[in-house]
Amino acid sequence: MTHYFPRGQFRLPPVPDPHTGEPRPPTAPRRESSANETTPTDRTPTKPPPAPEDLGPTLEWFQFESKHRMQATIGMPAIVAAFATLKVGGFDWVSDWGFWVLLTVIGAVMYWRTGYEWMAAGAMWVQEGPKWVNTYELVRIRFSVDGLRRVLRLEDAEGRKVHSFGLRDVQSNPQMWDLVYNGILHSVASGNCDISRKARKVLQIPPSLGRERE
Repeated sequence: MTHYFPRGQFRLPPVPDPHTGEPRPPTAPRRESSANETTPTDRTPTKPPPAPEDLGPTLEWFQFESKHRMQATIGMPAIVAAFATLKVGGFDWVSDWGFWVLLTVIGAVMYWRTGYEWMAAGAMWVQEGPKWVNTYELVRIRFSVDGLRRVLRLEDAEGRKVHSFGLRDVQSNPQMWDLVYNGILHSVASGNCDISRKARKVLQIPPSLGRERE
């Protein structure tokens, strides 16, 4: 298995072929997730958003299955109800219609949220929802927190933006993250990418690579 830091020395790997993704990038460092999910091979995506037309095919993707969507829709309200039961020491909330409205809203939000969950990557691009960027032409990278999610805010040379790119989500699929990370490194190394110190630290990018701004 190839890594970016053999014996402590940084090595910028080659750009993969846009159509085949070969050679596959080295193993990228991960802090947000140690999961090892893989792109499904027993099913195809359900109504995925359009991908870039000229940057190669989708190589890795993630989308909730219908059963997982229902589990989230039912499971989150159940967790809230269980918490309420433990906090008040009983089931008084059962007769509170306002609490039932809250549970319904939570279930609806989860159903909507998981229905639009989509992440995909090609050799040269990454997509979250309908938004995508060219990972080898990034001009701005920032780290932020969106609710409970640690995210990147990405912008490429054509002005395309992914505003809330979930690190835990993408790192859960190591092969997808490898593709994305390699593009990020090449963008930083080009000297044309404005990356914050915090983003550089979170992504474990050497200080000597490219340029850094506050």
